[in-house]
Amino acid sequence: MSEQRQTPQPGLKCESKRFLPMEHDCSYCGKSSFSMKFCTNCWVAKYCDRECQKSHWSEHRHHCHKETNISQLYKGGRMVEMEMVPDTEFLEASVNEDFLFLDLDKCPKNGYNDHANFIAVKEFTLQHLPKEIRHKCVADYILAESKTTVRVLVKWTSKNRPDTDACARCRGTRNTRTASGKFVLDNPDSFQVKDCPIPHCHRIKNLGPNHKIIEADLKIFTNKHVLYDEDELNRTEVDFFYDSKDKVGLVKEYATQLFYTKPSSDKTFFKVTIHDEELLHRLEQIDNDKSAAFWNLPSQVLRKMSAFAIVISHPHGMPKKISVGHVVRVTEENLTDETIANAKEAALLERTWFESHSEEDYLKFMAGLGRLNLPVYKIWYDTPTCQGSSGSPVIFGGRKCKDTWGPYMAFHSAYDIDSKLNYFKIVRFID
Repeated sequence: MSEQRQTPQPGLKCESKRFLPMEHDCSYCGKSSFSMKFCTNCWVAKYCDRECQKSHWSEHRHHCHKETNISQLYKGGRMVEMEMVPDTEFLEASVNEDFLFLDLDKCPKNGYNDHANFIAVKEFTLQHLPKEIRHKCVADYILAESKTTVRVLVKWTSKNRPDTDACARCRGTRNTRTASGKFVLDNPDSFQVKDCPIPHCHRIKNLGPNHKIIEADLKIFTNKHVLYDEDELNRTEVDFFYDSKDKVGLVKEYATQLFYTKPSSDKTFFKVTIHDEELLHRLEQIDNDKSAAFWNLPSQVLRKMSAFAIVISHPHGMPKKISVGHVVRVTEENLTDETIANAKEAALLERTWFESHSEEDYLKFMAGLGRLNLPVYKIWYDTPTCQGSSGSPVIFGGRKCKDTWGPYMAFHSAYDIDSKLNYFKIVRFID
């Protein structure tokens, strides 16, 4: 959540929104929270409330100076990377690429992250890849995968978010949060035609007030912290094919059904509308092309790709970008006797699906992932990301099951301010 699109006025309310997603310690009492208020003179001191600020002033006044490097604010915490735009009905005016570029130098992450390292998807070439994986088949797969990446727009922050939540200070507001995600289309031949359930659907203009939608098994995967509950779901939009600032080819659809996942995962997914059968067929072709591009990757190349993390996202809500970096380390979380047993059950469900290739076994496997509390690997990487990158797909090699390779379902989760590294979590299967 970067700064608002106007020069901030003095006062804590505006400044707290600028740095809402960061967790900090109070400069007076030491309490940690996502909801700290900032001294608007130096931008360094942080406080729980006015009382802490007033109590600390006798000491802080000797160190309070203007024009402090804004990158200092990124020290000592964790950040979830959602971009916030002002409370407005005219979102597109707020996320116009030219206008955003005026603000990128003021982005608090700019001190640790060169925005120039975001590559426009239409400009991505083989030469952008590290020499270890500089193969045409890798570039083809990245570009095929990029077509599944979407921009997620959440136009309401639920009042049900807890006090410890990164977006707690925005509860009950219409400030739009932008993030990234990925579509997955299952059973494209199985769909129903229904009345459009969206009260203020933008397609009323050309389809009429009583138009239809196609209800298919089209899901968007993103981070759980992006979309909290049904209240937010009802005001969530998805932009497909937002690849250039002229928005040529952009298709907007709406969220309709939210699926919940286990607390050990920062992953969630939801269904979206389809207004045109042409879009359904186009998404099916993209999904087939992506699968074909993955199967074209030799196993030795997939192994080398596991040393890199390639992120496809909408940073600052801008048109789609690609960024490339290295995996730095891998750690484990949620490893208990219960989760190990669950991981063995999940691995069995996966093997059964790989052997049968049946839709029924696939659904059992996916249900198991949602039902079971599982151990996870935490993958740390240095790929450029920024506000708006939450939920973006991360290409990270693949894993082998029953002599068959498959891609990881990996999504950028957050940025660790202390280590200056990003991380995502993937399920650890135990055979």
